[in-house]
Amino acid sequence: MATAFSLKNRLLLFQAEYRDAVIGVTFFCALPLAALIPIAMKQDNPVVATQRVMGTVEYVRLMPINPKMAAGRGLYYTYDVRLDGSNAVTSIDDEVGMPHLVGSVIPIERQHHKRGGDTYRFLNR
Repeated sequence: MATAFSLKNRLLLFQAEYRDAVIGVTFFCALPLAALIPIAMKQDNPVVATQRVMGTVEYVRLMPINPKMAAGRGLYYTYDVRLDGSNAVTSIDDEVGMPHLVGSVIPIERQHHKRGGDTYRFLNR
């Protein structure tokens, strides 16, 4: 009959003996799963409808706040725009070369996606 102490020692010996094998098998099984992550993250969410709406610029921020963190992206403006009719506020990114003044009324495009979300972008001028 095994005592609790001897069972504990056997488990510790088992753990020490097969630790490398368990890590190797776990890593081997994780590699195919890691290859599937980009496929799983790619969402099929196309734009199914667009609508032209008007909005009023309420606030403008130059992004990124820390230009050192903008590796390869560059600077751009983020606008807080109050939508006419619904009175909701949304954020829209745009290039630095085409600024919009605070208080100006601008046309924007509401893009409704297949999975129910809405995104907004400035219409081309």
